Amino acid sequence: MRRAIAVLVFSLVCSVSSTEPDDTEPRLQVMARSTVFNAGETKAIFCKAINIEGPIEWRNPAGGVVKERSVKNNRVYVERKEENTGILIPLIIHEIKISDSGSWTCKAGDLNETIDILVGVKVNITNRNETREGDEGKSTKLDCEAEGHPAPIVQWYRESKPIDAFDRDKYVMKKVKPHNYQLEIKNLSHLDVGEYVCKVTQKALSHYTDKTVYLFVKHKPVLYNPETRSTLYKTEEVYGILNETKNITCSALANPPPTYKWHKRHNNYDGSITSDDTVITAADGSSSVLILRMRSDEDTGEYVCTAINNRGRQSVVFHVTLGDKPNPPDFVAVNGTNATHINFNVICSTCTMVQDETVAPDPKNLTLLGFHFQLVPVEEGVPPDWDSAEDFDLDILSAEDTLFEVGPLNNSTTFHARVRSRNAAGYSEWTIITPNPSTTDDAIRLISSIILVIIALIATGLY
Repeated sequence: MRRAIAVLVFSLVCSVSSTEPDDTEPRLQVMARSTVFNAGETKAIFCKAINIEGPIEWRNPAGGVVKERSVKNNRVYVERKEENTGILIPLIIHEIKISDSGSWTCKAGDLNETIDILVGVKVNITNRNETREGDEGKSTKLDCEAEGHPAPIVQWYRESKPIDAFDRDKYVMKKVKPHNYQLEIKNLSHLDVGEYVCKVTQKALSHYTDKTVYLFVKHKPVLYNPETRSTLYKTEEVYGILNETKNITCSALANPPPTYKWHKRHNNYDGSITSDDTVITAADGSSSVLILRMRSDEDTGEYVCTAINNRGRQSVVFHVTLGDKPNPPDFVAVNGTNATHINFNVICSTCTMVQDETVAPDPKNLTLLGFHFQLVPVEEGVPPDWDSAEDFDLDILSAEDTLFEVGPLNNSTTFHARVRSRNAAGYSEWTIITPNPSTTDDAIRLISSIILVIIALIATGLY
């Protein structure tokens, strides 16, 4: 049920004089100021009459005289109260309505005082969260029912930006029926999946509300590369290391979720790969992994991944080539620690750090992509259990990168640690980090900070 909230805004006219008013001069004063009411409330607006003996009345916005309370007149009426300083004529309004908006006048002979009343109904969106589903290539319409008075300002947003900042040929906003501010999205694709927010504002009432619609689109699979976040690719170069395992991941956006088929291409013939220990597919259909055991050159070549649902299919070809394993780091040192992180200085002086992107990669000399760290807490008398270690894969962002922060980690803990290099083919052998690094204690760090603050205060003469 829609709950209406009424707002009464009163303009109060005040007369200020540097001298005392004439006690014998007749005058009227409406004793009200701006305020906010909810629908159904009762409010009394007082008109004070001083030195007036004739009739005093309230008139409604239509000019009619407001009568005193009676059996038939018990919603809007007036009363009369005597005071030592004058007469009070309250205007009583029960269950305030929009139709009560307008100018109300307190009148006595030629004297009158008027206030303007604005009765508003705040927009109340009952279903503020909604899920919709559309079909690829077709249009969908998102509704935003916003009934209120005064009429609200309504704007649709996506990704915190107003829709009118996007393609106007794709998005059409229009008001349909009395109060439905509808957004039509044309030619749906997977790019249209996401949240759409209808924001509703009534400035006169200082009121705001909104509605969120999450849009799903039924569409054919769209293959994408999680690392580059690219969806416009049909082939990909993959490098493996001889006598090691190479995992090739095929990821797809699709609704409904896709199934995957893998094939090995040989002499223009695609042989199906179906072994359960070779292909592992995520339960939600988001990806499928081909586990290649690189035993010889025969395991290289073209591998085709096809994602399929009832809307269509899409394939990508992985060109698998043997590549050289990277060299391990030849310098590792702890650069700094705190309660939750350890900063390592890592250098591989024999690794290729930069490669011209316009030149095809050399499988024998692949660019170093980053370092892989493993850390496991030290237990006295117990060798490190690397199977339970925490893993941290950190990328090299520029050729000058040598510092790598690993964490978060437990504070005040000493770790067995090791690191290895990573390129497009895989990982190097491990380099053990000695001596064992440790995180600091929170209390020690706090004391150190306090000492530094005290030193700074002493240096400035404030301590």
